[in-house]
Amino acid sequence: MYDSGVITKDDYSMVYAGAPSSNKTRSAHGVAIYLDKHAASVWRESGTKWEAVSERILMIRLSCVPIQVSIIAVYSPINPNGNKQATEESNAFYAKLQQTVDKVPRGDMLLILGDFHARVGKQQNLTSKNVTGPHAVDKINENGKQLIDFCSHNELIVSNTFYQHKAVHQMTWKHPATKKWHMLDYTLVNKKFRSSVEDVRVFRNAAGAIGTDHHLVRTKLKFHLRWRKKAEKPQCLRLEINKMKDVDLKRDFQEQLSYKLDAIAAQKKPIKEKYDVFTEHVKALSGAIFHNKQNKSKKPKEWLTDEILSLVDEKGAAFVEWQNHSQTRMQRKYRNKYYQLRNLVNKKIRARRLEFWDEVSEEIEKAIKQHDPSTAYRMIRQLKGGRTNVDNIPIRNKQDDLLSESEDVMVRWSEYFCELLNVHSIIDPHIIQQIPIPSIPTIEQVRQDIPPSLSEVVGAIKQMKNRKAQGVDNISADVLKADGVPMAKWVHEIVCDVWNEEVIAEEWTTSILIRLYKSKGDRTVCGNYRGISLLAVTGKIFTRIILNRIQNLVDKQLLEQQAGFRRNKSTVDQIFTLKLIMEKSQEYNKPLF
Repeated sequence: MYDSGVITKDDYSMVYAGAPSSNKTRSAHGVAIYLDKHAASVWRESGTKWEAVSERILMIRLSCVPIQVSIIAVYSPINPNGNKQATEESNAFYAKLQQTVDKVPRGDMLLILGDFHARVGKQQNLTSKNVTGPHAVDKINENGKQLIDFCSHNELIVSNTFYQHKAVHQMTWKHPATKKWHMLDYTLVNKKFRSSVEDVRVFRNAAGAIGTDHHLVRTKLKFHLRWRKKAEKPQCLRLEINKMKDVDLKRDFQEQLSYKLDAIAAQKKPIKEKYDVFTEHVKALSGAIFHNKQNKSKKPKEWLTDEILSLVDEKGAAFVEWQNHSQTRMQRKYRNKYYQLRNLVNKKIRARRLEFWDEVSEEIEKAIKQHDPSTAYRMIRQLKGGRTNVDNIPIRNKQDDLLSESEDVMVRWSEYFCELLNVHSIIDPHIIQQIPIPSIPTIEQVRQDIPPSLSEVVGAIKQMKNRKAQGVDNISADVLKADGVPMAKWVHEIVCDVWNEEVIAEEWTTSILIRLYKSKGDRTVCGNYRGISLLAVTGKIFTRIILNRIQNLVDKQLLEQQAGFRRNKSTVDQIFTLKLIMEKSQEYNKPLF
């Protein structure tokens, strides 16, 4: 596991921290916290607070009611004999862990979970009753001494040792040489919340199913994950594009929209009120007719089948049987059974993956042949997976400090884009005023002053690109095109009101700023992202009408050499020519100018 970040899959989230990807090695460490649907929702609503302290320490915080919960995942260095190098590494780990714990508010419920490589010892209950319980195992080692000291200093308890279970339900790891089982993985909790822990025990079949040398430790807690308030987020209107091509659905959409337009045509309303009625009705009507009802239930194709899951369960059960008959005459029998099931599962997985890739490849190829690139790219993105949500990535400020609080991150992004987009001009305003303005013929000036016609609105709507993200009004160009003339009449009325009254609709002046990672450089640096603005489509139609009117006049004023931002022109040839001139200048050692 390398770098740090958040991976979102469906409604689940995994927060992880690992070694830098620039220094890849087989001995790299990493820790992660996996949040289910409920916990991930609470974490997002409470501000996505997390910090990747190191490749061995990760912290997240859930702001719940009535308890705030801080969770720290750890992976301690190995220090069995107390040699100098291992002790120094272990001391550095506990120093960082102490710094992390010091940041946790005193009122929080603190959970520290992970592999401590520590044996706390049976006798510690006599000398450290406030830290360990009566059900500890093993003999204490160097890491165990450090763990006891750390818990004593921070008023933590080793919750594993307070609950009586069979030895097989306490031990978490078997030594590969001695074949003895030990308790190395712990759940630490602060003393005042000890009563919130109901039970801690080991589940062995998970290790056999997954194939890890550590057993799964389950800690049952008695508290409710409930966020203080329900954050109100605008829901994106998801429509089925293919339904907009259905003749009957389009006719129904046009008839209902025309009826509504006729009903309010005689009413004289301000622009804001008229635009609000327009957006609300279009969204309600398009959502009712074109809504993608199968969107939530439809899941991407997966290679994992019920047959494979059943075999994995059998493999896990066989692993438990093997462990139950360890050091008996039946050990070899159950071990061979486990190995056979493990090989069978691996064989089934390899075969199913090949079959799965063939199926998906055929579907992608079919979509491309049917000229449906959006479906093809959607499937490719699903296969790629591992999507990192930039909203949850910590960002560095100007002082190179890492910001993990969502509010601090948003302030930093606002500061960055304000500086990026509001560049101070060094040009004297008087120079701009001295630039001569070309005269426009009287006939052309009269034509420019005429309010936009219905045909201009229809033409501008046709020029809008399909399948593009919606703006703040949640209306896409596909919806405007689906209705044809009735929709164009409604948009035309709004455009004419804006033109005559010289008052812009508020939604037209608001954009949604999206930041996209450039796929290079440090993800925590703002400069490695580019921003795009999502504008209201109706506002873009208005500006397109203006552009269409002035396009010919502007083209006549521009030089022939200017190719950028011009219709039917490109800067590719000019850039190639400049590169060629520079190369020849260096080749023949001639001055460029």
